[in-house]
Amino acid sequence: MANIKGILSDVGVPEPAQELYISLLEQGEATARTLSHRTGITRTSVYDHIKTLRSMGLVIERLIEGTTMFAASDVRRLSTLLGDRVDRLVSRKETLDKNLESLIRKSASVQPKIRYFEGEEGVKQLMKDILWYEDIPLRLYWPYEQMLDFLGEKFLLWFNDRRKVRNIPIQTIWATEKGKKTASIFDDGEDVERRYLSQKGAPTMSYILYDQKVAFISSNKESFGFIVESAEFAALQKLQFDTLWAAAKK
Repeated sequence: MANIKGILSDVGVPEPAQELYISLLEQGEATARTLSHRTGITRTSVYDHIKTLRSMGLVIERLIEGTTMFAASDVRRLSTLLGDRVDRLVSRKETLDKNLESLIRKSASVQPKIRYFEGEEGVKQLMKDILWYEDIPLRLYWPYEQMLDFLGEKFLLWFNDRRKVRNIPIQTIWATEKGKKTASIFDDGEDVERRYLSQKGAPTMSYILYDQKVAFISSNKESFGFIVESAEFAALQKLQFDTLWAAAKK
């Protein structure tokens, strides 16, 4: 019933009420007292949660010889509730999409914004920030081996697949020796330009320029990252990237 619990959560059924509903589905109709014994929920609370389930059309009650019995209603009611939730979410997304540009302009600030991310999972969230965009170029200074060690091949391949879907081209400078590639991440192609910067003691922190932001990612040793949102800072960092790009080898 794990899948049913997930659906019940999606349509807004609280967890104790989920237990009662599943009990009625699996073991059949019951009194409040029996449901309390089955689930460990107090009898008073059973009535409260049954009220919620009834209001959603998931439970019916019958009076049999003076005893109130509760039973799960037609399970297809769940499909109706889920469909209604999907329709509402689609409608809200359409409304958001129509107003997104205006909201972005209103929320924009001339003051630079800095966000900090800690640990592997935090830095993965930093990378996902890029995937909010479409049709923007990325410029990466990318110490390949250190990033592969920190973020893992599986995540980087996942990121690259979604980058392609969102039509995000990249220029990438690999701070490694040519030929040391060990995984098909950021493959060369029409949407990828890669150059190599072979330099002893090259920095192991990477950075990514996109829109008016610069994301920095440390190696696994320090395990953190941060995003700076500033047009002036992004312009300065692009100047450095262009200098490195000119010095790097194809």
